[in-house]
Amino acid sequence: MVYGGKPSRGCRTCRQRRIKCDEEKPTCKRCEKSRRECGGYRPEFEIVHRDQTKSTVHRLRNAQSTLPPPPLADAAEYSARALVFVQEEPQSWGSDSASPSPVLTVPLAQRASCYFASNFILVPLTESTPHGFMEYLIPLIESEPAESSLRYAFNACAFALLSHHNRSDSIDLAQLSLKEHTLALGGTYKALGHPTKATAHATLATVLLLSLYESITANRESRMLAWRSHIDGAVNIIKSRGRDDICRTKTGALLFSAVRHQLVSRTLSSGMPIPFGTNWWMSSGVENNTLLATSQHLALKYTDLRTESNHLLVGQARSPQPLEQIYRLIQKVEALDRDIISWQASVPRQFCFHTLCWVYEDDISLSKGGDYAKVDVFPGRVDIYPDFVTASAWNISRVSRLLLAALSIRLTAYCCSPIDYRTTPGYRTSKSICEETISEILASVPYHFGWHTKHKDGFNTSSGISGFACGDEGPLKALPAFLVLWPLTCVKNHDITTEEQRLWAKGRLKVITENIGLKYAQIVNDVELRFPSMLIGRDGLPVSPNPFAGPGLPLRPVEAPPTPESMTSTESPTPS
Repeated sequence: MVYGGKPSRGCRTCRQRRIKCDEEKPTCKRCEKSRRECGGYRPEFEIVHRDQTKSTVHRLRNAQSTLPPPPLADAAEYSARALVFVQEEPQSWGSDSASPSPVLTVPLAQRASCYFASNFILVPLTESTPHGFMEYLIPLIESEPAESSLRYAFNACAFALLSHHNRSDSIDLAQLSLKEHTLALGGTYKALGHPTKATAHATLATVLLLSLYESITANRESRMLAWRSHIDGAVNIIKSRGRDDICRTKTGALLFSAVRHQLVSRTLSSGMPIPFGTNWWMSSGVENNTLLATSQHLALKYTDLRTESNHLLVGQARSPQPLEQIYRLIQKVEALDRDIISWQASVPRQFCFHTLCWVYEDDISLSKGGDYAKVDVFPGRVDIYPDFVTASAWNISRVSRLLLAALSIRLTAYCCSPIDYRTTPGYRTSKSICEETISEILASVPYHFGWHTKHKDGFNTSSGISGFACGDEGPLKALPAFLVLWPLTCVKNHDITTEEQRLWAKGRLKVITENIGLKYAQIVNDVELRFPSMLIGRDGLPVSPNPFAGPGLPLRPVEAPPTPESMTSTESPTPS
């Protein structure tokens, strides 16, 4: 970037008059003395980040004007074939050829938008199975003007995703994406101050795209807060407009479901209670008996139990009355786990997964030098699913079981303290649930990375339920990687996960970062957390970070956790 001199922080009037401004706030004294209206000061962001849109557009037009037009073809077919554009070198037609053949070139904006649509926008192929993702974007963008916040946010995401796979010497796609993102933020800020635009469908879709932008470009832990703040903003928009009002139309219902989907991830990952309660989100006019909605409902029920347990465990003195409540809470946790098992067993056959093959330990030893972080498949079962939304629903239920088992271990540790909770029957049951669930999640991961497309072995992997808006169904798509990111993070951070499983999960998160381009995966990969041991430690109880190792201290023999009746008022309280 060419240095253009130190930017002026003077008021707009003094800058137009080309005189030195005294920069007094709130108005310039020079303007006041000369009885001129002070034009005010530019925001600090505008001073530091200069508007280079016109120069960028000028460079693009010059580059496109020198390129030959593409061959004539049907418009829809041409657009479909230009989805994932790779610049090819001109092909020589022979040694005596006078000139090279023309190069097929697609405008940058079209390449970026098609690439995004082929990676993120999933469209249902049947009305009976509404398995889509962001399919509301297509009609909304077509109805918005070129300089709308929604189009700016879409361009920001599209350029950011393409920038990871396309390097250009003349155009900095990452910088262009940041520029579009800045324009989208400014437009959204103005829209939120407008009485009708603040709750419009386009504004809500823009906020959801801004949250996705953070997942694509996040390069530091502080960007996690930006993703969460956008989800909170989307929730506030729904609250302001009214749940029933926004769900009256098909587009509004899709937007409501999209916000709920993001809110599940937001609530599970942050430990915060669900705003307005679970029933508020599940009793809307949206169809709530779908596979994904049911799994989300079960996950939100877990968050209710987690909130209840936090009230009992954090900052509470150890006494018989809280123990009685904790025992009842353990029973609720076990009941919800049984509900999830019952739901999994009742899933219709067309939405069930199938085992593609088994991979054995010897195959790992012979491939990649035995490094679990580099192999595509973890030893064991490899499953395939009808589509990515179905796989996401299954994994949401599995993550819920993992979190419920961790919560059960945490409650058991509180009840039996100071006795080692790892000697209790409840811990052994929870550990067995975690081991089984972790294996099921790992078996689903290769499907999300397109491994099944190379190893079909007679299986028909085309279900006809959903498909991407354009492009082929090849491996390493952004959406399935985005959907499996949270289950992989839970496996990576869980106490029961073996070191081999943890290493493999970290390797898959690295692939999502480096090969697919979702930088958010790098942040969660770098954060070292362990649960439930860290939560048990926060409750003031002794823990062991390695659940497979023997206890570090001599244990008192235990037949069962202490009951509330066995406790007296003279017992010392547990540290908070």
